[in-house]
Amino acid sequence: LLRRVKADVAKDLPEKKEMVLFCKLTQFQREKYPEFLHSKELEQIKGGKRQVLFGIDILRKICNHPDLLEREEKQHEKSYGDPKRSGKMQVVKQLLLLWRKERHKTLLFTQSRQMLDILEQLIAFKDEELSGIKYLRMDGTTGISVRQSLVDEFNNGDYGVFLLTTRVGGLGVNLTGANRIIIFDPDWNPSTDIQARERAWRIGQTREVSIYR
Repeated sequence: LLRRVKADVAKDLPEKKEMVLFCKLTQFQREKYPEFLHSKELEQIKGGKRQVLFGIDILRKICNHPDLLEREEKQHEKSYGDPKRSGKMQVVKQLLLLWRKERHKTLLFTQSRQMLDILEQLIAFKDEELSGIKYLRMDGTTGISVRQSLVDEFNNGDYGVFLLTTRVGGLGVNLTGANRIIIFDPDWNPSTDIQARERAWRIGQTREVSIYR
């Protein structure tokens, strides 16, 4: 058995850059954030009646897109997932427009399928500027039998964006057709994000890879 670690092949790979982008909250998000900080739920967390992770998850949803807090009630409304209510989504839109112009291909990762749904709607029909971008999607519900064909289709086709959840695919998903990566929201487990970030930085990659978290 020959074991090969990333350090053994990294010297043969093109350069990889990683950047952390700090995105401003929208006015709607700025209203929701203190609303939770003064809520009964937070008092329950302070009193030990609720788990701390419950509160962290709510704050993460506010930062990603506040509509996730009321997904069950609002997901069928036309305004659900409006990008104007999410600072992160506005930044992602500008990156995708820039990279389309520069002919880069992008992997866009989120933790949850719910957030992936909102991003897919943005690219598919909610924004005229992005509507010309061809995309594919793969998450935990994607059948094992079709995953490799999706990977091959993206690597060899004229798709601009691949939407994925960070935990999908295991170790075998090599997406060297892309050279831009966006981690929309960090995972609780750092190794999950590391694995996602390495999807495009593998043997077969010929261009410099840029990762934006």
